[in-house]
Amino acid sequence: MISVKTHLSVFDDGFVTNTYIVTDEESGETAVVDPGVGDEKLIEKLEEKPVKFILITHGHFDHIGGVNFVKERTGAKVVVHREDEEMLNDSEKNCGEIAEPIISDILVEDGSKLMLGNSEITVMHTPGHTKGGVCYIFPQDRVLFSGDTLFKLTAGRTDLYGGNPRTELMSLEKIGGLDGDYKVYPGHDDSTTLDFERQYNRYMRIRLRRK
Repeated sequence: MISVKTHLSVFDDGFVTNTYIVTDEESGETAVVDPGVGDEKLIEKLEEKPVKFILITHGHFDHIGGVNFVKERTGAKVVVHREDEEMLNDSEKNCGEIAEPIISDILVEDGSKLMLGNSEITVMHTPGHTKGGVCYIFPQDRVLFSGDTLFKLTAGRTDLYGGNPRTELMSLEKIGGLDGDYKVYPGHDDSTTLDFERQYNRYMRIRLRRK
């Protein structure tokens, strides 16, 4: 069983990214998903738990800006899809400036599995917003972290480096094809459920209708 806390990474211009703190309740092992900004409030929310992973859904600056801050404070391993590793330290590709080089520790691909305490994490490769975008799925808890691939009632943009509208729609079809319902935690805005998006998200319905 996991618990999920949301921390808002707020940038100087008021732009907000969802950062998530995921804890395996039995072991206390914790992962931080997409630390956009490193700040003391985020560290306080970790409550001195053992932080095992920093899970990056994709390589845009607003999802990785706090990676080094969290890694230095916790010793957590940085996890990213191998196709987005190139974005970590390239300002033209990640659309921002990262103060210090980000070093990845674990490169994942579609179907990779990680263990957070007793909770299994399955990596689903969902390109379209970027080449190496992923969803992190906790199948035992029916929880999915979708990054900027899937939002409530919409989907991620595809006009930046590595974006592709065709593969984005294919990724939405892939997510929609999961068995049963999931709680969905996106990179921005409100959480949702997969059943809700299957019914009301026009981008997901486009692909599901074609099947």
